[in-house]
Amino acid sequence: MNPIGNIMTMAQDQSQTLRSLFYREKIVTLEALKKTLGTTTKMTVFRKLKTLAYRASYSHAGKYYTLDEIAKYDQHGIWCYRQVYFSKHGTLLNTAEAFVCASETGLFADELQKLLNVRVQNALLQLVVSGRLHREELARGYLYLSPQNWELQLALRKKMLEAAATAHIQPQEIAFDNPEIKRCLDTFLTTLNEKQRRLYAGFESMKLGRGGDVILSRVTGMNVKTIARGRHELLSHQITVERVRQMGGGRPRVEKKATS
Repeated sequence: MNPIGNIMTMAQDQSQTLRSLFYREKIVTLEALKKTLGTTTKMTVFRKLKTLAYRASYSHAGKYYTLDEIAKYDQHGIWCYRQVYFSKHGTLLNTAEAFVCASETGLFADELQKLLNVRVQNALLQLVVSGRLHREELARGYLYLSPQNWELQLALRKKMLEAAATAHIQPQEIAFDNPEIKRCLDTFLTTLNEKQRRLYAGFESMKLGRGGDVILSRVTGMNVKTIARGRHELLSHQITVERVRQMGGGRPRVEKKATS
């Protein structure tokens, strides 16, 4: 056999060796692939993998590899084996982007995290910074949306949130249903600075008890986390009170007259 034929035969044998390893172990690490090929070079491994339809995990920092022909993807294109997650979309960035863009109402970070079973905050931030995703801040946090049809997604999400709020209205919210009270509250809040609004909302939340943060968020439009922060600040009893009057302001001190 000529040298070229020998090389082709060797390459085929190595590809078959890798395929056998994958079918035996299902998922393997880079180190295991190196050992199987008898190399210490990462580039050699990936050159051989190119002959196979392989996939890196989006969990565990892409540490594990498998073959698409082995992975049993669910309806969302996700496959989990021994708590290691793979996606038809590839990396975590690509998967997060695909899930958000495919959603009719966009996704909050916690919703996406439940779907993918990994932390997604850093990936979402990278996607927003690079322009691959759009985000809008709502009462419960940032909603991540498709750059192409984010307005439609946002409108549908707001409609869904309004419907849920109406269906689960709390007895404590009834007082705020009065339009005049609501207008007065809105006017009052405009007279406060950011810190004062946070503390006031936190105080009212404490009065309402369980679920107070969510209720005040619906009424005031403030972020739930902001209200919770104000409540925690009040409970800590370590609030720095800014001066209302300037130094030297107010009535002059009354000096005691020296007695003769």
